[in-house]
Amino acid sequence: MHRLRLWTFAHIVALGATLTIAATGAQAEPQVRPADEDASVTAAAPAPAAAVGIVRGRVVDAATGEPVPGAFVGAGPVADITGPDGRFAIEGVALGTLEITAAADLYAPVVLSLELTAGVPIADVAIELAPDTAGAGEVVEVVGEAPDLAEAPEYELAGADIKVLPGSGNDALKALQSLPGVARVPFGLGGLVLRGSAPRDTNVYLDGVEVPLLYHFGGLASFYPSSMLDSLEMVPGGFSSEYGRAQGGVVLLRSRAGRRDRWRIESEVSLTDAAVRADGPGPLGGAWSLGLRRSYVDAVLALALPEDGAFSLTLAPRYYDGQLRYDLDLGRGQRVSAMIFGSDDRLQFLFEDEDEMDTDTFRYVQRFVRAAVRWERRSADWQLAMTPWVGWDESTIRFTEEGITRESTPMGARFDLTRSFDRGYLAGGVDVQGGRFWYDINNEPPPMPDMADGGDRPIQRAGAEWIADTALWMEGLIRLWDDRLSVKPGLRFERYDLTDEWALDPRLNLAQSVSPGITLRQSVGLYHQPPVPADVDPLFGNEDLGSSYALQTSAGVEAKLPLGPVALEASATAFFDQVYELPVDVVSSATGAADPGSPLAGGAGATSREFTSEQFGTYSYQENVGKGRNYGVETLVRGRGGEADRAGSWLGWVSYTYSRALRRYDPARFSGYYPYVLDQPHVLTALGSVLVTDHWRLGARVRYVSGNPITPVVGSYFDADAQEYRAVSGELLGDRLPAFFQLDLRIDRTWRRSWGSLSLFLDIQNLTNRVNPEGVRYSFDFSQQAYTRGLPIFPSLGLEYRP
Repeated sequence: MHRLRLWTFAHIVALGATLTIAATGAQAEPQVRPADEDASVTAAAPAPAAAVGIVRGRVVDAATGEPVPGAFVGAGPVADITGPDGRFAIEGVALGTLEITAAADLYAPVVLSLELTAGVPIADVAIELAPDTAGAGEVVEVVGEAPDLAEAPEYELAGADIKVLPGSGNDALKALQSLPGVARVPFGLGGLVLRGSAPRDTNVYLDGVEVPLLYHFGGLASFYPSSMLDSLEMVPGGFSSEYGRAQGGVVLLRSRAGRRDRWRIESEVSLTDAAVRADGPGPLGGAWSLGLRRSYVDAVLALALPEDGAFSLTLAPRYYDGQLRYDLDLGRGQRVSAMIFGSDDRLQFLFEDEDEMDTDTFRYVQRFVRAAVRWERRSADWQLAMTPWVGWDESTIRFTEEGITRESTPMGARFDLTRSFDRGYLAGGVDVQGGRFWYDINNEPPPMPDMADGGDRPIQRAGAEWIADTALWMEGLIRLWDDRLSVKPGLRFERYDLTDEWALDPRLNLAQSVSPGITLRQSVGLYHQPPVPADVDPLFGNEDLGSSYALQTSAGVEAKLPLGPVALEASATAFFDQVYELPVDVVSSATGAADPGSPLAGGAGATSREFTSEQFGTYSYQENVGKGRNYGVETLVRGRGGEADRAGSWLGWVSYTYSRALRRYDPARFSGYYPYVLDQPHVLTALGSVLVTDHWRLGARVRYVSGNPITPVVGSYFDADAQEYRAVSGELLGDRLPAFFQLDLRIDRTWRRSWGSLSLFLDIQNLTNRVNPEGVRYSFDFSQQAYTRGLPIFPSLGLEYRP
């Protein structure tokens, strides 16, 4: 199989003419951000529009490149204090020539000049502070330029905010699930469903290295600690040509370099896990950063078994994760970072009756490790970066001797080059990814074409394969009409070794600043995604399976609405994605769609498959005959008021997403489009947090989500050959589970002392203990049914120490 797909820019721009328009942004009052803020987190949505007189940027150590928190940055009568990520933002400055002062403990102060005009009212500034070892500083080069309106839109949430958001459990990545465009995940399972795409359609990168899992199994925590993140960006669509092999979205994580002045140790203990993190100086003037975490949530869940004796199965996950990073400045604009990180998840089943099952016969494991080195060199106009990496993955699910084990040794490398100009930039690079993939399967094969079933006894099969995917990408950005128009075309050319395919993906982002507070954005592009090795196994899949691809389009409008002491921003983004050549099950679907375990039954079983298919494959014979259609509008209104870290200060937002995710399944069996098993038309989230006193904070979150679709059972019959009852299916995915509703409550108490601070938090999810159905279970003859309930009330109580 050898295919080449070419799409011209003219075709893509013509398709983009159907884009609709959306809205964002709010202008915050000038204020000093506290120095104890943690990593900033960004999620896809429009970036703030330009306002008259804004200077923002980052302060870093000139020797190591690590951020300098607590630094004072002043521009005339207004100032800001950098957070732990070294970032600052000064609003309301006068136009003209500015004198900017930056100072921090143990560093020589820096004074620089910057010009702001009506045509370019915003400056992005990079400031390097040199250690004050000789009582005098050195010349620091500062580069200021107008913002790139056509960059992927984003919201920024300060780390200090994330740690107090109700329902997040102190986890930055879980906070993303409260933002627009993100569907609710049943049972809190790990994964992201962005704009109706499947979880496997979104790729996750940490410092440019792709990782297989964003969350530990069960979704109770992400694989990387929030306090060790420098920033996070979630782009649900229209992302840069720099990234590929995904037709949904991307999540970009950037870890934080350690401090080199002295060692700091912090810890956190909660009902679910315990963690310790440290950073400090290393050899050759470098800096270390490390962390370890271990959960004991399996013991907690064992105490919360359901009372319904008819079905008392409870998932009990246990996880570890660890991180180690070393940063070193090589001089002459060169820096190198070495890192290793990993995660280990195991799962067992708990029963009310211990005799129901011998838990020693069941094994579920998902674990991975990654090691990488990043070297970069920067000058005034050029930036070159290289990131080689290697890893190891294992995914295992077995009952006694039967089951599946898949291991891989993935490896890859990225080479990126950027040249900046007065009116934009030109960038490009090489992205290579592949490795050795090994499997051991002892199971009954799935039904295959012209076969009633796959066989009545297990087949033992093992094998290994080397593959390598290669991609070339380039993109450029140009600003026109006094920076009121930004145009960013991109192109990605890929070869998929596993399927022997070539793909060419042109992409285009546009942005127009129609006023100081309003910006319009549009994007259109192609995004290819190859199958995983498990999908092309000749006995347990289809070796002729090819890649699928999506044509993504979106448009939006964003606005900042300053209302006196309240900073208010509003946004709306409309999107339409058409997906082609989707792999769909063309054999198993011939059985009753409502049969338990059918991929088209909906409910708990079908949705759980969606979150494990990337690791284990779909374990079915698929062909590229399906199509998909995702469309909707996502909106957000967000506000903040009061003086930061003072009694009465508050923050909150209301997010509403209308979204439809439709699929065209096996055309030989079904005609037209039907709901995707994770289709959720309405997702409403409202949350807020207020600092009641200087030490007490109270917050709450309310979520309402449409129930997931299911295929109803309208009758049954007795199969004499199989000696069991079979379901008679109603309309394919024509019914829905009851709507989901959840109320979360969070209470924080902080003690500040000379030796550090202690923060006690109580984050209660599902405060009302509402029984939210996640699936349907039936009696043996399908004459009776009952709902499988979701997570009950779940308190997360923890204590965090920070020096």
